[in-house]
Amino acid sequence: MRSIKDYTQSNRAAWNQIMPAHQKANKARLDAAFKDNNYSVISSPEIEEWNLLGFKNKDIAHLCCNNGIELMSLKNLGAGECVGFDICDVAIEEAKSRALASRNECQFVRTDVFDIPDEYNSKFDIAYITVGALGWIPDIKGFFEKVKALLKPSGTIFIYELHPVIEMLPTDDNHDVNPLQIIEPYFKKEPYAETTGLDYIGKTDRQTTTQYWFVWKISDIIMAVIEQGFNVSRFIEYSHDISESHNRNQTAGIEIPMSYILVAKSNAS
Repeated sequence: MRSIKDYTQSNRAAWNQIMPAHQKANKARLDAAFKDNNYSVISSPEIEEWNLLGFKNKDIAHLCCNNGIELMSLKNLGAGECVGFDICDVAIEEAKSRALASRNECQFVRTDVFDIPDEYNSKFDIAYITVGALGWIPDIKGFFEKVKALLKPSGTIFIYELHPVIEMLPTDDNHDVNPLQIIEPYFKKEPYAETTGLDYIGKTDRQTTTQYWFVWKISDIIMAVIEQGFNVSRFIEYSHDISESHNRNQTAGIEIPMSYILVAKSNAS
């Protein structure tokens, strides 16, 4: 049986291999956009939930932050101290470079989320988890244990993620299958092991390193949050795709849950 570290280090290598293709497609545009200190990639319906929560001057930890653009956006919109954590060396270097060039005060740390140093414990008001993050996590309960450790006693979890229902349907590159045909189980016990599909931005197929993708049910996620002493205060499902990989499902004519926002507050709040 593979260890958690086996999975996360293989995913690290896969991301380091494919990230230059993402950068070729997007980096120059993002570098230019963030020269405007008011620029944000946070849009509706997410921004409405952030405003409802109240995030200005709040300290935010962004787990699995990739190239940091969501966290930099929240900083531009008035957040307090912001620290992003990601396992991909190339993504973190991009985030650091862009933050420095745009004078955005976000900090970025290259680390496996399970290895985030104890010096960051109890420092944050909000833990932020965005699209595609949870699929890279081999231990969902251990992940939310880490989230709890990072938060202050009155902390909040904010998740904007893929809905696991779409994991049952074909992705956009599977052109020969009806986009509404169920081809995968909802109750998936083992991770997918793949060497394709990671360049969902540049649409190349340059990856050779194996990536491991875990499909967590909605109940897995909610229960992992509850078991760490959080109360779910907001849970909204949406019919729009935020993955860059399921546009065919979205336009097929039948609305299905494709994304969700979950906000959970500590029992100590």
